[in-house]
Amino acid sequence: MILRVTIENLYSFKDETEISFVAGKSTTHGGQVSRAEKRDDISVLKAGIIYGANASGKSNIIKAVATIQKIALGGVPKKYIEPFKLAEANALPSKVEIEFKKDKKFYAYGVEFTLRGIAEEWLYEINSRTDKEVFTRKVTADGNVFTFGAIDGDAETRQLIKFISQSTPLSDSFLAEYVKRNGKGLTAINHAHQWMKDSLKIIFPHSRYNGLSIRIEKDKDFATATKSLLEYFNTGIVDIRRTKVRKEDVDLPKDIVNELLSEAEPNRGFVIAAPSDSTIYFFETNEKGVTNLYKQSLVHRTANNEDVSFEMNEESDGSIRLLDFIPMLIDLRLNESVYLIDEIDRSMHPMLSQKLLEYYFTHLSGERDTQLIFSTHESNLLNLDLIRADEVWFVEKGREGASHLTSLAEYKPREDVRKGYLQGRYGAIPFFAPVNRLKW
Repeated sequence: MILRVTIENLYSFKDETEISFVAGKSTTHGGQVSRAEKRDDISVLKAGIIYGANASGKSNIIKAVATIQKIALGGVPKKYIEPFKLAEANALPSKVEIEFKKDKKFYAYGVEFTLRGIAEEWLYEINSRTDKEVFTRKVTADGNVFTFGAIDGDAETRQLIKFISQSTPLSDSFLAEYVKRNGKGLTAINHAHQWMKDSLKIIFPHSRYNGLSIRIEKDKDFATATKSLLEYFNTGIVDIRRTKVRKEDVDLPKDIVNELLSEAEPNRGFVIAAPSDSTIYFFETNEKGVTNLYKQSLVHRTANNEDVSFEMNEESDGSIRLLDFIPMLIDLRLNESVYLIDEIDRSMHPMLSQKLLEYYFTHLSGERDTQLIFSTHESNLLNLDLIRADEVWFVEKGREGASHLTSLAEYKPREDVRKGYLQGRYGAIPFFAPVNRLKW
């Protein structure tokens, strides 16, 4: 679970800016909070909703989390590094820090970085009162300078950690290098890396879940849950299947198809999505080296109870988008996962966004630390009968072009929040010049 994200000099964020999902003192919708169990624990919200006008910086919060995830699991992804551009002669490093909860422990992992690589990196084990250092790394002209907290191990373990730390490249994170080289003595690093790799999941507007029909074939419980959700959202889709196709009927460039077939290996398969029409193709090679081709189809049912297959491009964008969320909803019911979604309402009817959130809240469990954070324009979700005020954040840009954040909880709202938001009471909505001032 994410407690806080701090961003500085990255994308539309100039000065250090924090978004927090630490629960306030409100007792409303108590099931939407992972409550502190011990004195020094921290209560964390199970949902977060980010509002703002177009180009306000909503997506940049999620992009910043994706950036620190990429750094943690490998190195600095140069093509994603965009320092704040509206400041004079900006040569300062960018910074992202994320505080998170895993297995009832709390951590803070952060990095400062430039296009050249990492300038500083740190990991602390934290609680509501204290911070305990795991490691701190500073990169100087002479190389890496590390300090460490308590190391669990003997002289050989310490020597291994020293070797890994000194040889970690400027462009790579120590977190990733430690795990890649089987480091020992700092189990907190393994916990942080595992959370970044397995628990933190990010869905952007064009992200696709490509293996839905394969998983339905192989996992009966997943198939049952998927069909139940298709019925719940009333899309008209009753099933998702694969149908066999000829090579000539695959809507991909012929040179790509031929290349994929030439690289096929026995008992292996792969999935590829056609960029033109959202069709998903499967290449499966059997033990004899024969490759069969399939495509994903969506099944509707007639009034006479007969199944009819539809192509992916025959479905609405909203239905396709919903298919990407079904595995997420199943995952959130079964596992301790954290999902960040950019533009959850893209292509979807307002009631679908609301139903999705209602489904998530209805199936929350006190036994699992799950979290759903998303950006949206959908004002119908601003209903205090459904959400908590501390779950909502507003993003807007100041005159200098930098994004700023405000929590709905700061306003202590008692009125119709949706109406107040649309009237501009909380900011984070677009403002336009009068039509009679337009010159063209």
